Amino acid sequence: MRIHWAFVVFAVIGTILLTWYLRTKNMDFLTPSGLEIVETEENSDLIDLSVVLQPEIKDQPKINSVIQQPKEPDKITPPKLKEITEFELGDLVSSPGLGAYRDFARGESPDRLFELSSRLRARGEFQRALLVFERVIDTSKTDPKSRTEAAQGIAALTKNLPNWNIDPSNEIILNLHLRMAHKPSDHLQNVLQKVATRICRSSGDQLNIIPIIDSSDNSDSPTNNPIALWLSASGDNTTSSAVITLRLARNNEEHLEEISLAVFKTIRSHLTQFGYPPAPENLKKGQDYLSWQITRLMWRDFAQSLHQPQNDPNTPGEHPDESADLNLD
Repeated sequence: MRIHWAFVVFAVIGTILLTWYLRTKNMDFLTPSGLEIVETEENSDLIDLSVVLQPEIKDQPKINSVIQQPKEPDKITPPKLKEITEFELGDLVSSPGLGAYRDFARGESPDRLFELSSRLRARGEFQRALLVFERVIDTSKTDPKSRTEAAQGIAALTKNLPNWNIDPSNEIILNLHLRMAHKPSDHLQNVLQKVATRICRSSGDQLNIIPIIDSSDNSDSPTNNPIALWLSASGDNTTSSAVITLRLARNNEEHLEEISLAVFKTIRSHLTQFGYPPAPENLKKGQDYLSWQITRLMWRDFAQSLHQPQNDPNTPGEHPDESADLNLD
């Protein structure tokens, strides 16, 4: 009996394939030699070969703390401020003095002062809230942004509060001197009067500023000569601020700002003798520094210092003949 050749061929191929399958079905051709995968009920159906194929790292880096992913800048929360206590609010029953909250301001950040002012406003203590804003200007270790925020707070509260001094007999009289080589124009006299009024208003009516112009009648003197400015107290044996010299711009509209800025700089320079911070740097045009960057306490201390005798060892005196050119020309 002859067997058909096709059946023989299929039988031989089937025998070879069956033998190969039975001998190799349990072999792993993907795992490197030397590694063994232990099958469990969890991974019997799916084995992550990427883990097996990772090279072994013998020297691991030493990490002392947990590494955290950096947060996005707009999602970083500032540190939480310490809550304002009842003691820090002060004695709300009694009236505060001009120097209230100075001890608090010396040891706290401007942010805590703003928080204290906010708490006081919530209690209806607006005069105290104003004093705290002023402490940002004259006492705390502040920055330009905080000074601007404090000045805005001072401006907002001042217009709704009465002046600190309501008795004209308690005003401290100071003279605002202007010395020039030619006869002053009506415009310049008006500017000096506006500066005097601005000082009185920003001091809370503690000061009464009298403008005094000392000029020459020499008509041949150039009109653009430098002018001299200083403040002094009336009477004998008193002191004066340093003299400042400046050359005014030819544009009359700039004179009020120039003279105001010059007066501001000499007052802040004078106050550094008594522990107040110096004037901010990089002063910008168009800002009313006389009103919002000199506090009522600073105005009082400045005026009282000029009324001290020249030989008083506790009050450094200065004389009108001392020139302090503040680079304003």
